[in-house]
Amino acid sequence: MTETSLKQKTIGALLWNLLDRVGQQVLLFIVGIIVANILSVKDYALVGMLAIFTAIGNIVLDSGFSAALIRKQEATATDYNSVFYFNVCISFALYGVLFVSSPGIAWYFDQPLLTDLTRVIFLALPFNSLSLIQTTLLNKAVKFKVLAKVNMLSLTLSSGCSLAMAYGGWGVWTLAWQPVILAFSRSALLWLFNDWRPQWCFRMSSIRELFRFSSSLLLASLVNAIFTNIYSVAMGKIYPAEQLGYYTQGNKFSLMVISSVYSSLQTATYPIFSSIQDDKERSLRSYRKTMRFTSFITFPLMLGLVSVAHPFIALILKPEWAGCIPFFQLTALAGIFTILTAVNQNFAKVHGRSDLIFKLEILRTALILIVLLLTMHWSALAMIGFQVLAQGIVYLCSIWVIGKAVGYSWLKQLADIGPYLFLSVVMWALLLLPSHLIDSNAWLLLIKIGVGIGFYYTANRLLGSTILNEALEIIKHKKR
Repeated sequence: MTETSLKQKTIGALLWNLLDRVGQQVLLFIVGIIVANILSVKDYALVGMLAIFTAIGNIVLDSGFSAALIRKQEATATDYNSVFYFNVCISFALYGVLFVSSPGIAWYFDQPLLTDLTRVIFLALPFNSLSLIQTTLLNKAVKFKVLAKVNMLSLTLSSGCSLAMAYGGWGVWTLAWQPVILAFSRSALLWLFNDWRPQWCFRMSSIRELFRFSSSLLLASLVNAIFTNIYSVAMGKIYPAEQLGYYTQGNKFSLMVISSVYSSLQTATYPIFSSIQDDKERSLRSYRKTMRFTSFITFPLMLGLVSVAHPFIALILKPEWAGCIPFFQLTALAGIFTILTAVNQNFAKVHGRSDLIFKLEILRTALILIVLLLTMHWSALAMIGFQVLAQGIVYLCSIWVIGKAVGYSWLKQLADIGPYLFLSVVMWALLLLPSHLIDSNAWLLLIKIGVGIGFYYTANRLLGSTILNEALEIIKHKKR
């Protein structure tokens, strides 16, 4: 693969995945608004109490095997089959544990309804296990169009069911059944559109070989999931349920954007980085270009969200949800560091340095524990505000530790992302002005979006942004 074709493939994959994710998130967003205006804040708080168990369950289910299989250049049919059966067995074991534990979860939060909610929501685990290898194979083959088709169809089906249940008066059960329907339909469609079928072979030696790489990823992901979602556990126990509902909704909206960028980067760049992992110079050039592309998108997007949060939420949700605005803004800021750290970790993962990822998660864990202990009796907002600081420190450590290991110094990375950060901060400052001049939320939102996009595009054009020009060229090429 030539340098030019690699560059086009990398940026093209990023753009395709981003468009795919954005399409999904737009659908989720529209349905989420409608459902949120029907259900209550407490309904979302109840589901938010289970967020940590959802995160841990899905991480243990995968156990880092997907990344290990994509990274392994000559993965065999035995490897894929062994992981498939292992994942399926793990999924049923996890569901059994959560089924038995559900009364204890309900007792901890003093919410009896959580017993039955837990037993419904986690039915998604066995269905998800059936889609892991199918998704891995499509990702490794860079067949993102198939994945996009499956994702949109399954999401459309589950969204339609959510709307029907919400309007039908199902209440919190709408939120409980939605992920189950999504997991079932996605698995069914993956089996329909992809021709891989499991064979009757299993080798524990394959699991052990892959686990040598995936174990650090599993531990790092578990630590991250536990201490990222520990805020929900603390809020649900210490503060009124409504505070957790506000946090859950605000975080959900920001996470839609964060996951679109984060997942697109992970999905598109990992198989491509893996394919050139032995050419260190070429790999590093691709890494730097990805970091510049990431900052080019992430900084204006997340700071733009912070700027439009007030008119945006006021327009789309009933007044009961006004309390979620500051949580939305804070989690959007934290998302900047989450995305940038993810790109660094992705590159370390490709080069077999999953140990660095685990060490960074240990650091994140320590910081989150300190923040939690210092702020848990202040307020829920203080707790999340200091989370932004913790994420920023983790990012700075990641560019020092990972950069040192792969030959991409922290000074070079800051120089690569600096111009886009500067322009985005100027854009954000410029968008403060309309808030003092315009009373209509609709007009304020439209003007902020228009001014923000216009300024950022024009500034990059005038400064001769290479990333902007390359992205525009690829979009034009794909339209032909």
